[in-house]
Amino acid sequence: MAIKNLDSKFELIQNTISNPEFKSKLGNIINEMTPSELAYVIESSPPQERKIIWDLIQLDSEGEVLGELDENLREDLLKGMDPEEIKVAISDLEVDDLADILQTLPDKMTNEVLSLMNSRDRGRVENVLDFPEESAGGLMNTDVITVRAENSIELVMRYLRFLRNLPKNTDDIYVVSKNDEYLGILPITKILTSDTNMTVREVMDTEFQPIQSNTNQIEVFNLFKTNDLLTAPVVNEENMLVGRITVDDIIEIAADEVEQDFRGLAQIEEDIFASPRKSIENRLLWLSINLITAIAAAASISVFENVLEEIVYAAILMPIVASMGGIAATQTLGIYIRAEAMRQLNRKNIRYLFRREFIVALANCFVFSIAIYLITVFWFGNSLLSFAISAAMIFNLLAAAIFGFSLPHLLRKFGYDPAIAGSVVITTVTDILGFVSFLGIVSFIAVSYTHLTLPTILLV
Repeated sequence: MAIKNLDSKFELIQNTISNPEFKSKLGNIINEMTPSELAYVIESSPPQERKIIWDLIQLDSEGEVLGELDENLREDLLKGMDPEEIKVAISDLEVDDLADILQTLPDKMTNEVLSLMNSRDRGRVENVLDFPEESAGGLMNTDVITVRAENSIELVMRYLRFLRNLPKNTDDIYVVSKNDEYLGILPITKILTSDTNMTVREVMDTEFQPIQSNTNQIEVFNLFKTNDLLTAPVVNEENMLVGRITVDDIIEIAADEVEQDFRGLAQIEEDIFASPRKSIENRLLWLSINLITAIAAAASISVFENVLEEIVYAAILMPIVASMGGIAATQTLGIYIRAEAMRQLNRKNIRYLFRREFIVALANCFVFSIAIYLITVFWFGNSLLSFAISAAMIFNLLAAAIFGFSLPHLLRKFGYDPAIAGSVVITTVTDILGFVSFLGIVSFIAVSYTHLTLPTILLV
């Protein structure tokens, strides 16, 4: 009896793999699963089980499974395959998926795999590999159907019948000149509903704008989303048709962006079931960075050592200012990163967004400075101490809005991804500003009342 539920299949594999006589039974289970299901099972298994499952997958199915896997995990599996094996595994893949896999290989192995292909397939793949990975050219599939404007609809229909099979997700075919210059699109619906004696020129859509091959993938995503597209033609700088992008590629972009931002903000490894060595390497890096930033924050506190020695209450209150600033800055940072990732920022609306965030910061200052003043007065019964933390709260919340908004731009200018580095930097900045502003104001109050001692001023 076939098992339809993926969780049930996964559980059955886990139970079977621990059985000494598992191999034949496990092989039958695996051969009944789809590539996406197998990718899920592999990604959800520890390293030693992954190898067992991978070895049981039929060679002609390996390519499709590789196309569904996380990039890092895919790279690990490809390292254990020779070029001939890779060539056989990926032979039936679409060009865009094939290019994605080859881009994860070392240049030497990529060239070896390409050398094993026939000239037609090699040329198609190389056309995609010539473009940056995150561009429209890097996303596109070169498997397109083209016709000439002077052809009749009857001739086009005969041509499509001759082909028998159309590329996946084909809703339009493309009209080109003799030199392959893009002229427009011919929807399949137009072919089916138009008079067969009419020419392609009479029914084609010349208003549909193709996507430039150097367009960033996020811009491509927004074009598909805004115009509700299933497919779109891709042209080079000379307006020559070079391929097309399909909606399944767009779905992958969206999923990858969400996953990347989550991993970056959480600072976790991409592969949940990675080996301990890889996890240690990844986390040591970020923990080391966090340690350095923590030392920087501690150093800023040490400047006010005398204040903390005499005023215990200051030590109790100062984390509040730093924490509020950190949260507020992270909120602004997240909004900016999201808007930037969706390519929604331009010179006009970025000014509005900054003003909006500053107004929000002012409102937060008003609410929380009053709240912390009243709480501190009630808690410690001292108005000067309450004033100090209230003023520090205002300063840090305003600084949080400014730094949270400007930091992504600064990080990108120096070549860092704000989704990964932003949270570490912003936490350090708001911690230091929070500590320094609060303790600095406390010290200023103490100096202003030189006839009194610190405990007298702030504790009585």
